[in-house]
Amino acid sequence: MQRKVLDSLIARGSFIGIIASKTCAVEKSLQDFARSLCGNAPFLFVEYSAIDENPKDFLQSLRAKQAEGVRYVFVIFRREIDSETAKLLYSMRLTIILSAKGEELDADTLSDLEDAGPYDPNFFWWVAPKPKAKRFKHLKPHIANSVIKPFLSAEDIEASPEAAASTFKALLEIRILRENKLVGLPKYFRKFFFPLCVIAAAIPFVVPSKVVSIPPMMRNVKSELAIYADAPYFDFTFSGTEPLERISRYAVGRFAAVVTNESILNGYMGETLEKNGVSADPWKKDRLHFPPQGTSLRFSIPESISNPAYDSIAPAWKYFTKIIADSVAYVTELYHPKATAHQRLHLAWDVASRSGARILAPFSGKAWTFKDDRGGTVIGIAGKKHVILFMHCDKLLYLDGQNVMQGDPVATVGTTGHTTGPHVHLVTGVVDKKGNKRLGDIRYTVVNPVTWYYSLMNE
Repeated sequence: MQRKVLDSLIARGSFIGIIASKTCAVEKSLQDFARSLCGNAPFLFVEYSAIDENPKDFLQSLRAKQAEGVRYVFVIFRREIDSETAKLLYSMRLTIILSAKGEELDADTLSDLEDAGPYDPNFFWWVAPKPKAKRFKHLKPHIANSVIKPFLSAEDIEASPEAAASTFKALLEIRILRENKLVGLPKYFRKFFFPLCVIAAAIPFVVPSKVVSIPPMMRNVKSELAIYADAPYFDFTFSGTEPLERISRYAVGRFAAVVTNESILNGYMGETLEKNGVSADPWKKDRLHFPPQGTSLRFSIPESISNPAYDSIAPAWKYFTKIIADSVAYVTELYHPKATAHQRLHLAWDVASRSGARILAPFSGKAWTFKDDRGGTVIGIAGKKHVILFMHCDKLLYLDGQNVMQGDPVATVGTTGHTTGPHVHLVTGVVDKKGNKRLGDIRYTVVNPVTWYYSLMNE
């Protein structure tokens, strides 16, 4: 606020006094300086000499000029500074003391200024050498802070009018601030600001804080799910050919990183339909549910599904489903290094997608392609440290041995080999000279996709 007030006061313009040595061509020396200071605003040079009217009438005429739009009025004092002239001099916002070729002001002018004092702080801009005589005791304190070394003569101002105007404006701001001192609360706030900061910083070390009980170790899984999923829900509008089951599987994977079985899927579908206030009975066709074209449902975080391994699996889940250029790709089977009574041996992740969706290279490397009875059409990418294979592809977009850039589409999702639907059998490995697997001329060892993901991210 103070800055705005200051700018407003400066914009109104000022009366500027000029006292010069007898050999100094004042107007010539200050013409470019005035243009730099005023810009496009009008300004005026006025001489106050021995034949002019009294100071009061002269000042009234200056104010009339300013009322007509003149921004700055430069008043050149050419007469003796007696008591009446001194009153006019005090009306100046700032007074420039100017000399040519670095010469001192004459003794008579200095004596007049000495007798007319004292002056307010920052009243002068002394563009002349300091007087050497010791007898100007009252004048010297005002001169001490008024001399700016780059500008010691009229020639200095002529050489750098823009710099001189900038300096003068800074002096003008100082003068205005001194004339318009802060009062009341702002004054005391500025005066005591630093001590208050010190006290505020010391309080925590002096005043004891209230002991807060340690929060329980149980974590708010729902809030974390919302963070990892980017949003706690999404809306999906059906085309009439997209089954509800597919989008529900995608939603469970997105929000909970869980592979759905029939029980989990049916539970989540029922929960979603209930929240949306609809019944799926008329939608069922051939064991699947097909919402009519234009039907919009909101899918949100599952209320009844928990996943203790969510923290570790979710980032990798999101990463591998994004490799497939399908907005609703989801994982249908995870990595299982050993066969058990409840699951088969499965050294990969399966990612379901629409048929024909493009598969993107997760890193740069060399492409290797081959065909396999179980894996169908296969493309693998080998980098310096990592290997990844995509099986059951439909079309290959790279030839065997070609260099691949990260982000390039390398193949499309298909159903070649042994598969029950369009998906990618995604194998991850690390380059290993003693590895038991081979891709082209590269040996590698198969690793869990989650382990592989964190290894790639930490490079």
